[in-house]
Amino acid sequence: MSPAVLHRPLPFITRVRIDNYKSIAHCDVTLGRFTVLLGLNAAGKSNFLDALRFVRDALVEGPAEAVAARGGWGEVLRRVPEPAISCTIGVEFQLPAIADGAGPWVGRYEIILAPLATSVAGQDAGPAGPGVRIQREFCEMRRPGAKGQAEAERFLVRDRAGTGRRQKLLELSRMGEEEPFADLHAALMEMFFYSPDLSVLREARPSTPSFGALGEDGGSLGPALAALGEQERDRVSQYLGVIVPGVVEVGPTDPSADYIAARVSFAPDRETEPHVFRAESMSEGTIRAIGLLTALFQPDARDGWIPLIAVEEPELALHPLAAGALYDALTEASEHVQVLATTQSAELFDRKEADLSAIRVVAAEHGVTVIGEVDPVSRSIVADGLATTAELLRSDQLRPVAEPPDRSDEQPEGEE
Repeated sequence: MSPAVLHRPLPFITRVRIDNYKSIAHCDVTLGRFTVLLGLNAAGKSNFLDALRFVRDALVEGPAEAVAARGGWGEVLRRVPEPAISCTIGVEFQLPAIADGAGPWVGRYEIILAPLATSVAGQDAGPAGPGVRIQREFCEMRRPGAKGQAEAERFLVRDRAGTGRRQKLLELSRMGEEEPFADLHAALMEMFFYSPDLSVLREARPSTPSFGALGEDGGSLGPALAALGEQERDRVSQYLGVIVPGVVEVGPTDPSADYIAARVSFAPDRETEPHVFRAESMSEGTIRAIGLLTALFQPDARDGWIPLIAVEEPELALHPLAAGALYDALTEASEHVQVLATTQSAELFDRKEADLSAIRVVAAEHGVTVIGEVDPVSRSIVADGLATTAELLRSDQLRPVAEPPDRSDEQPEGEE
């Protein structure tokens, strides 16, 4: 990836369109620097994030492996109200310019995948069901020229039905060294989906010359804290001090030791000598908050190498009074990396300065996920002080404004 990554335009992903993926029959969702998917349990928030993760995994491992990792087509294709036969995931994006002085690249990338019939070329279905057929893969990137002319790069790949040829890699993966597609390929592969495991967060990990990268499961939290710059570590400590009153400092255990874990210094009255607690002795809420803050302020996110961080339920195991600090941390992080979060708690937005335009309401209607902006009636109710966002959510009165499918910008069927 080029040095221009340090000046990455935000947001990276500006729009997501999904058809027939898990519980999502159709959605067309715009994203900003900071976007929160808000909805009750089982509404389908995680399925939206997983659609983006599927694109990442399909580029890294291959589409067949991405389907198999999710339990096969039966777990991927929408089943309600009737079974789907293919799924579509498309994103619109913007990327840094490769040449100095040029405008950012903007474009669209879309894949349509379907099960591969077991009779094709005599291939067996395998334990996860039929393999993968790439019906369509499309990418277009453009940027304004010096005189307003559109400079564009594009490719379009369609399934060759009946040829018996099975594509194991997406075309974008094959073009991973070809500019400007290389930058898109790298950015999609570097999306960070943070879903921590409590036991993994507490683990001490080896201190090695290459330490510093936080795992998506919270692994290597101690080494990741050691890799933070002084300013970022101070921000983590300051935010945690608000979330957990009495916290003085957050950091790693002795970085020169063979194994490193997270530690926290705690002084309830700010006068006595601080008590030091290692990760295994911290409460669940404390260690989860440290992991989340480290993910948001990690060097790769700060420097632009990670273009998007997705976080599920950031408020998990924390007191509702911590919502204000979480909101501030998420919005501050969105100044250097796109942040996408899911939550079933509207306390994040129960404050005057909270921006309701950052909310995408997620609801389940007859088993199908619907996603959209907050409806005008709910906006008016909150603005007039008649109810809070949390109260509307708890009474299931927070409704999304969902747009119908719009395919007007797709390429003509015969165009190659």
